[in-house]
Amino acid sequence: MNSIGTERAFTRSVGYVLLIVALLAGAFVFGRMTWKSNGEMHTLLETVATVLLLVSGAMSLVRYYTKKTSAFLLLGSGFLGTALLNGYHAAITSSFLAGRTPSAASALSLWSGTTPRLFLAVLMCVSLWGWKRESRRSTTGQREELLVYSLIGTFTVFSFFFLGVVRLPLQYYPNFAVHRPALAVSGIIYALAAYGYWRKGRWKTDDVEHWLLLSLIIGAVGYLTYQPFYNNLNEALYVIGHGLNVMQYSCMLIGLFISMASIFKREAENAARLRTAQDELEARVLARTTDLAQANQTLQVEIIERCRAEQAAEAASRAKGEFLANMSHEIRTPLNGVIGMTDLALGTDLTPEQREYLETVKLSADSLLLVINDILDFSKIEAGKVDLELDDFNLRDSLEATLKTLALRADEKGLELLCEIAPSVPDVVRGDSNRLRQVVINLIGNAIKFTHQGEVALNIHVEAEDGDDRIIHFIVSDTGIGIPAEKQKLIFQPFSQADSSTTRKFGGTGLGLTISKRLVSLMDGNMWVESEIGRGTKFHFTARLKTSEQPIEVGTIAPPETLRGVKVLIVDDNQTNRRILEGMLKRWEMKSTSVEDGEEALVQLSAAQNAEAPFVLVLTDMHMPKMDGFSLVEQIRERPELSAAIIMMLTSAGHRGDGARCQELGVAAYLLKPIRQSELREAIARVLGAPPQKGAIPLVTRYSLQDARDPQTILSVLVAEDNAVNQLLATRLLEKRSHRVVMTANGREALEALAKDRFDLVLMDVQMPEMDGLQATVALREKEKEKGDGFRQPVIALTAYAMKGDQERCLAAGMDGYLTKPIAPQELDAILDNYVARRISTTNAPEIVEQSK
Repeated sequence: MNSIGTERAFTRSVGYVLLIVALLAGAFVFGRMTWKSNGEMHTLLETVATVLLLVSGAMSLVRYYTKKTSAFLLLGSGFLGTALLNGYHAAITSSFLAGRTPSAASALSLWSGTTPRLFLAVLMCVSLWGWKRESRRSTTGQREELLVYSLIGTFTVFSFFFLGVVRLPLQYYPNFAVHRPALAVSGIIYALAAYGYWRKGRWKTDDVEHWLLLSLIIGAVGYLTYQPFYNNLNEALYVIGHGLNVMQYSCMLIGLFISMASIFKREAENAARLRTAQDELEARVLARTTDLAQANQTLQVEIIERCRAEQAAEAASRAKGEFLANMSHEIRTPLNGVIGMTDLALGTDLTPEQREYLETVKLSADSLLLVINDILDFSKIEAGKVDLELDDFNLRDSLEATLKTLALRADEKGLELLCEIAPSVPDVVRGDSNRLRQVVINLIGNAIKFTHQGEVALNIHVEAEDGDDRIIHFIVSDTGIGIPAEKQKLIFQPFSQADSSTTRKFGGTGLGLTISKRLVSLMDGNMWVESEIGRGTKFHFTARLKTSEQPIEVGTIAPPETLRGVKVLIVDDNQTNRRILEGMLKRWEMKSTSVEDGEEALVQLSAAQNAEAPFVLVLTDMHMPKMDGFSLVEQIRERPELSAAIIMMLTSAGHRGDGARCQELGVAAYLLKPIRQSELREAIARVLGAPPQKGAIPLVTRYSLQDARDPQTILSVLVAEDNAVNQLLATRLLEKRSHRVVMTANGREALEALAKDRFDLVLMDVQMPEMDGLQATVALREKEKEKGDGFRQPVIALTAYAMKGDQERCLAAGMDGYLTKPIAPQELDAILDNYVARRISTTNAPEIVEQSK
């Protein structure tokens, strides 16, 4: 293609040169001829020229309105304007009007002939601007059309008036080399236009511009070598010059004809290709329709087969689910008895050997329960069968109670277990407390497992607020062995730990972090880890929790007047522990001072006593280097001036005999860390408000805080349980918490007991002989509807099932809650505390009404 284009350009260039040479030679030859023509020949030539210009203008405008290119607008309107002026020139110089115009024929012929030539030459130059404008802007608007038509029309009308009315001078200078210079001006402008189109270069490939360039060459040579040099009208140069005009306009018309023919040819080819493509498309559509019909039939067959396969898979899944649920029940039921009865036995007087055996049993049972729970939870999460239960709960109390369950494990390894909750964290939130507790227990349990010395801390703060939602940021940090950077992503994958040797040394299923991360995702949060080998680990996770509109109030709250302004000395070697206690006391408007060991505590106590501003209360840790808590208390008691201070002992884990020694030393309270905020406030209020007495002072402990309560907090609980071991366990667990228990063996006996008396709470086993818990609950709700007295008996499901849908079936039967075996003490306490609060609010309501009267 490139060689063909180059050859064509060369051929055309040679043609241009030969044309110029031929025209120049013709001028030399015709300039020496003496023959003359007549006016009719001139009129004929101008008429032909006018017709050619009219046709060229019309075709140019057709081309313009086809593609809206500004160059063809200029050419078309210019050709039409030139045609009108040229026709006027032919008419006004004809023999018919001879002697009827103000100007002489020789003068009028020159002026009226020069005007259209000069006008067309200028427009040809302007058309170059149109081509250039077209390269930047492809279309021309109505405003540009109106402007072009107005200018050309105005010039044409003005020319008609000017040539027909004004007396024109003769523009003929026989003594000059160029007799008629006005005509030479047109030749110069044509030459400039020809040079511009030649520089533009499109003549090499475009037929229109090739023929346009030919016409410009003819016009330039004709008006530079023929027209300016004739002496008289109708002589050879004059007639040949007009013949060249016809030739010039013919070239323009030929180029337009070729252009229009190529356009029509392309349109015809496009139409043919379009018809062919349409035929092919119709054939393809028909073939595709046939294929789709066949595919549709095949798909329908596959759908039927898939439906059958899905039904079979669902049946298999149900069978597997039922098998897993039954296995869960069969494993958890005896395990509930093992763990529960072992806990009860460990709370009695035992020999060291018996205690060692039972602690080993408890450890093994807990490990087995952890493995079972991890596998069941992971299976449920993988199947997408875990939903969050949204309830209002006290976040602070829930987390502090959770850490209590881990305090013993931390103390056994000599670790400080810390909990710091920022004041901005709301007390009561709406979310799934059980799943949140599961994540915290897993992370803190791992931290304790992989930390040999130092501390494990839980930090909670509000990261962001979004309306009623709070993005709570939890940080579990430790000073343990750390996790290599290349293993930090691996630990969140199922059945994975940071090192294969870790599995052998520390145990575990490798599912805990996977489950925790996915639970956090369900809470609209994220989990990540920061760690450095030998420096410890920080696990971060966020959870979206709603602020609750109904605060939960359980138990009593010490009046602020009791605590406000009291001077307190904090003695603890752990800086984080001191900061946590300082924060709690500051919120209660108490004045605290912190020291890190016993010797500094004695100095502070003495200095305060000398300044006659003694400390009223001392909060001391038991386990400290140099001087432990008991040694500090002994030295305080040996100095009479300091012995008036009230002392509270805080320890990470209680040991047998600690209580008796505290009473001997006059310690007012003995509490387990991590200390709950509500528990510490109640204990401080109690020791500050205790009246002076002689003899042994009753020791305030976490048990006495629970036991010394209003009779309104004692619940009447009906338990329906067929397993003898679990009956004994449930009875001991509830009686240990000071609640009254009535035991039945199945759903029928439970309904008989409920018919005789009302209970604050019913713990109903789901799987029992004669009548199971679901049937009994449905029957109970029917009887309540028949009575219509508005009383609804609270019923909590007590079951070893742990599968998706179990809780929904219990709630659908009319139960109010769900407690999984083996019974976790903290979950049992949460349910009991909830119904204690309801009982108190129900009991106090009539009294409040009576007082208001």
